[in-house]
Amino acid sequence: MINLQTSRHFFCIHLAKTCDSWAETHLQHDEPEKALRSCSRAIRLNPLLAEAYVNRGRACYRLERYEQAIADYDRALDLRPRWAEVYINRGLAHYALGNNAEAFGDFNWAIYLDPRQALAYHHRGMADEAAGNLNGAIADYTKALQLNPRCVNSYASRARARLSKGDFGGALADLQRYMAMGGAQVNGDAQETQTLIQYIRAILY
Repeated sequence: MINLQTSRHFFCIHLAKTCDSWAETHLQHDEPEKALRSCSRAIRLNPLLAEAYVNRGRACYRLERYEQAIADYDRALDLRPRWAEVYINRGLAHYALGNNAEAFGDFNWAIYLDPRQALAYHHRGMADEAAGNLNGAIADYTKALQLNPRCVNSYASRARARLSKGDFGGALADLQRYMAMGGAQVNGDAQETQTLIQYIRAILY
């Protein structure tokens, strides 16, 4: 005899995963409001689905609802405490709110859990830079590039930190690499980057 309660339980779990998959699609199409609704429905169906909290946090982040994003990432980490990527996400939300110490702590945890997370080093470099630790920022951007040479934003960020330290040669090399790899075109700052390259060349040569 079929246990209706058990059947309903498994149906809810399956439907929650489907809703979370819809949320992923909405995020890929830059539709955070729709993703938010799909994740909330998934969570109602299965409050233990950690992925739904993460995706709702991502949607809130895109909508600049950073405190809500942090709350969702907190819940996801309650369910899965060793999820390195979620520490990165929560760190970014803290960083957006100006909570630099909390952001730095989250990026440290991500690195501790997965030392090969290039993005964790990149974002910790941002927190270093915000705190005025330019040497630490440069070291973190360099580590990110060692782990993932395609992490083109790390070239632009390291160039910025090197400029602040007066290392014009290093900054020029990073900006040229950033341009050559297409990072400026993707980020829409090609004209500004080219102007900065010309400015540095005028100083050096």
